[in-house]
Amino acid sequence: MLGENEYQVFGDVAVAEKKLGDGSTITIKGDLAIVALSWETRCTAVERFVVLDVKKILLLDFAHRAEKDPVIEGNRLKLHAVAEAREIDLVELELNVSTSYSENIHALSMALSEFGRELGSYHNSLRRVFVDCSSMPRVYIQWLIAYSFLSGKVHALDFGYAAGDYREPSRTKFENKVESYDSVPLLNGSGGVGEEKLLLVGIGGDADMFYGLFDAFSPERVALLVPRSTDNTQLDALLDEQIAKVTEMYRLEDNDVAELSGFALLEHLNQLREYSQFAGKRAVISLFMGGTKIQAIASALFGCFDKRVQVKFRVPKSYKRGDVCSNGNYYIYRLVDITSPSCSLPDTW
Repeated sequence: MLGENEYQVFGDVAVAEKKLGDGSTITIKGDLAIVALSWETRCTAVERFVVLDVKKILLLDFAHRAEKDPVIEGNRLKLHAVAEAREIDLVELELNVSTSYSENIHALSMALSEFGRELGSYHNSLRRVFVDCSSMPRVYIQWLIAYSFLSGKVHALDFGYAAGDYREPSRTKFENKVESYDSVPLLNGSGGVGEEKLLLVGIGGDADMFYGLFDAFSPERVALLVPRSTDNTQLDALLDEQIAKVTEMYRLEDNDVAELSGFALLEHLNQLREYSQFAGKRAVISLFMGGTKIQAIASALFGCFDKRVQVKFRVPKSYKRGDVCSNGNYYIYRLVDITSPSCSLPDTW
């Protein structure tokens, strides 16, 4: 992690990160906060770590209300209580199931445009938006980044992420059947014509799921970004199995496998830049991030400033449900558009 108020610049976006432990809090000011409702209890971790000073909270409900699941409804009540305690208006956005990403992204785009007109503190645009992405599917995280910085409709994004506790044996496997692979809307690249194909993969516990992407993309070169954690030896052992499979199958060299801190956004961004710097100007670079949500943030931001990049994601048939609680650590990732007159770095923390 960088020190207080330290940033690195990627494209037109300055990036900083901060780790909060149990008992630590941070106050975040902005126009809007977005939280995804889930069956995971960590979707309410924002109440423990973040003091919100925003005009509205937008709660994304991926067709959960009709289920009447007591766990999900309990999480809904907790998030409403957070809003009430801070005297913030909470608005629920009723969406389709999360796998219906095209329809949901359209609805979310319309909602954010309306919030920009209603709440925007800079010429009908949102100066700062906070997003708790702890239980948010990756494609929505990635699209939000592209929407914000490619359209200029959001000038700074804060992502909050509650690291999950996966120490239970049942949480060392992540089997979700893949329906298909697709490009993240707004992040499908525009600069490459396929003279060279590079595939960069953020490996996770469900690494088997990206083998179909190898066949679809037929890359000349493959490289892995491996998110490591000191908290869970079982997950590390699972990652080692996946690395061994991919290394043997695609004959990877040592420098094609990068071991990174699982929650270090800047490490991931620097590694993506290193892997991409020797690819030609007309190369096609595909990113597929199957590891931590931090990898999703890194891939989307990288795709915003490198037009050779296509950010890929998996479309599962369904998500396997199981509770993931917070392990006591919460991370803040701050992204600021340095070309925007509405933002300056010294006042951002």
